[in-house]
Formats: sequence, structure tokens, C-alpha cells
Amino acid sequence: MPAPPTNEISVVGNKLRKLQLDLNVDAGRMTACRAKVSSGDRFIDDVACESARVCIGKRSSARIGLMNCINDGVVAAVARERAKEESRNAEN
Repeated sequence: MPAPPTNEISVVGNKLRKLQLDLNVDAGRMTACRAKVSSGDRFIDDVACESARVCIGKRSSARIGLMNCINDGVVAAVARERAKEESRNAEN
């Protein structure tokens, strides 16, 4: 899968800088997630919570490790969505 253009990565990075998640974790499992401060992009907010669930499941609970894991998950999800959109556009 091709990497997203540099400007797209910058846009996603700027949105991630704004995002603040409120996570509830009980016994090493995430029980709730919400965007306390939204990134301004519902897709990114939702994917960040999905990524947080996966990251916590992998025991990435140290703050910096968790943030990096979530960021990596969001960037990968944005790249997947971009590839799907490009594929749909190529079919038309």
C-alpha cells in the first residue's frame, strides 16, 4: 500500500495534536473511550478509540507508548481509507 503524501500526514498529525481521549481502563481492559477534545474529524476520533482498545490489549499502557501506539493506528487507518477511496475512484 502506498504511503500517504507528506501533506496528508501533516494534516493527520495536526488533528491528532488536538485530540484528547478520556479512557476508562479496568483490570487492563478498556471499558470506555470518548473524545474529551475532538480532533475535528469524527473518523479520526473513532479510530483513535479503536486503536486505544487494541493498544491497551497489547499492554501499551505507559503514556508515551500508548500515545505512539494510538497515533500509529490512526495513521494506518487513514492510509487504508485513502487506498480504498483511490481504488473506488480508479474503478469509475
